[in-house]
Amino acid sequence: RTRRDENSVRVTNLSEDTKEQDLLELFGPFGAISRIYIAYDRETRESRGFAFINFVRKDEAQRAINKLDGYGYDNLILRVEWAAPREPRPQQEGR
Repeated sequence: RTRRDENSVRVTNLSEDTKEQDLLELFGPFGAISRIYIAYDRETRESRGFAFINFVRKDEAQRAINKLDGYGYDNLILRVEWAAPREPRPQQEGR
């Protein structure tokens, strides 16, 4: 594997009270998960409404996308898609 995030799925439109355990229960039936990351605001510590789910296998991640994109969860409609590869951070001048 060349990239750590090649099997990474991005989930948006999560309610602010969604926890890691909720996502494990929602995505776990599709396959082995290596990591779950929920984005939180640094100042308020509230969820920013999106998360990343890293699957061990790409085909299992694809099944989760197929089944859960557009799925109604916690009174919201989830958006589930492949995560875009992270852009390399720009080098700062003078370092």
